[in-house]
Formats: sequence, structure tokens, C-alpha cells
Amino acid sequence: MRGNCYVTCEALYHLLGGKAAGWKAMRWEGDTHWFLKNENGTILDPTRSQFANPPDITDYWKAVGSGFLTKAPSRRARELMQRMVWQ
Repeated sequence: MRGNCYVTCEALYHLLGGKAAGWKAMRWEGDTHWFLKNENGTILDPTRSQFANPPDITDYWKAVGSGFLTKAPSRRARELMQRMVWQ
């Protein structure tokens, strides 16, 4: 999972409806890590398991909102999205 938090969050953001559905891309510095936060307070961190000591709720509240590099899904995010919804 390590090193995939950005693209995983980008793919999920678009699959879950993005801004219109209340999702926001979040990140914290240091060991830069990306996750999603919904306007209702829900935290979605699909790569949380990469950490030996997973973040606790206070770590998530220290994060800042940050947009993705592109408005539309990147090539890597599109490829991951196809894998996520393939049946």
C-alpha cells in the first residue's frame, strides 16, 4: 500500500461522487499521506494499513484540505478505477 495513497484517494474521490457528494482530499505533511474526508465528518483512509502505528483521529484533524493535480481523474486513477469496478 505504501506510496499509493494519492492515486487510491483520487480514484475513490471520483468513484464516490467527489465534491458534489461532500468529499474533500486531505493530506498531512512530514511523511505525506493522503485520505478523504466527507463534509459529514467521515474519514476514509483506504491505505491506513501501510502504517505500523496507524494514525489516530487526532492525526486526521491535523491534516489540511488539498486538491488533486488534475480536475479529471489522472491516467493512473482511471486505471485503478477500472480495476475497482471490474467484475
